[in-house]
Amino acid sequence: MGAPLRRLSPVRPLVVLAVDNEETRAAYAYGLAASGFDVTTSDEATAWHSRASGARPSIIVADVSGQQRDGWTPVRRFKGDPRMSDVPIVAVAAEMGAATRDRARREGCAAVCLNTCPPDVLASGLRAVLERVHDTRAAS
Repeated sequence: MGAPLRRLSPVRPLVVLAVDNEETRAAYAYGLAASGFDVTTSDEATAWHSRASGARPSIIVADVSGQQRDGWTPVRRFKGDPRMSDVPIVAVAAEMGAATRDRARREGCAAVCLNTCPPDVLASGLRAVLERVHDTRAAS
């Protein structure tokens, strides 16, 4: 189903990588781990959410391009869960049109990227989101 949920290091952000495509998931997991993230994976966000009782993620990467399901449902579940509602979500989508960007914003995603985004670019984007969230919380 997915990698065990555990935080390996307190200084490495924990990423939940809920991406349907196995090859993409593996490439992202490897690239993010090499870029300084702890990574736990699942083939879909709903499955990960149902078993999430331990470590709290720093950020969630959720595939919203589901062919068999509404990919936005897990995003809504995370945002509706008081334990997870403030965890930033980056949506991974098959296309980046205005409708996708608008939907991501409406659903509460911090960012959206193409599912063809290289792992190092995704890692940079996740760090930027985490910095933005940290700066916003520090200013409050």
